Amino acid sequence: MTDLQLKLQNTRENYNSTRETVDSLLKKMRERPQENISTKMYTRQGYLFIFEKRALVSTWVKHYCMYNKDKKVLTMIPYNQAQGKITNSENVTITTCIRRMADSIDKRFCFDITIQERNGPITLQALSEEDRKLWLEAMDGKEPVSLE
Repeated sequence: MTDLQLKLQNTRENYNSTRETVDSLLKKMRERPQENISTKMYTRQGYLFIFEKRALVSTWVKHYCMYNKDKKVLTMIPYNQAQGKITNSENVTITTCIRRMADSIDKRFCFDITIQERNGPITLQALSEEDRKLWLEAMDGKEPVSLE
């Protein structure tokens, strides 16, 4: 019983100590909020589906993407809910970004990027129309040219 009382007392002291630390840090953050804002490393972040053509099959693969506008670098991390960890990522340098015409593809919210590391465009699909607009804005995307 004495051992249990000591453990309970130590737990209570640790809790109080942690609580005081949290309160003091919270107070500091409220007093000087501008010091707590870190510079944004990425202009845009979020999920995109990437169209991948393989030997016999074409698929849409979900990736978590992070774009740095200053360097024009897009980091693509394959989304794998089963593993729960990042196994690999790919960094590409974007040269152009163009919205896909709605009648040119059977999916909605798509846009094409061309990158330095590969020939030909890569087709990406955003989660919504608003999301696509934000990605295009971040990547200095252009509207498609009509050939009429």
